[in-house]
Amino acid sequence: MTKVLDTYWACGRSTIGIVRVQTEYDGIKYYIGSVPVPTTEEADARYIADWGSTFPTNVGDVLFHISE
Repeated sequence: MTKVLDTYWACGRSTIGIVRVQTEYDGIKYYIGSVPVPTTEEADARYIADWGSTFPTNVGDVLFHISE
């Protein structure tokens, strides 16, 4: 099961989100995507975690202020 840990949102004409997730087998991963019809932050984050494109881990770590 994938658990959403944190989100970063950019909104304009559409809602773009980057989500930081904990995966069962791969550890921490990041996904980016747009939400076709925004609903709630939790539902939108889940949508991106399920259907978004992978986002580079090193860039995600900087964006979410994760240090080693």
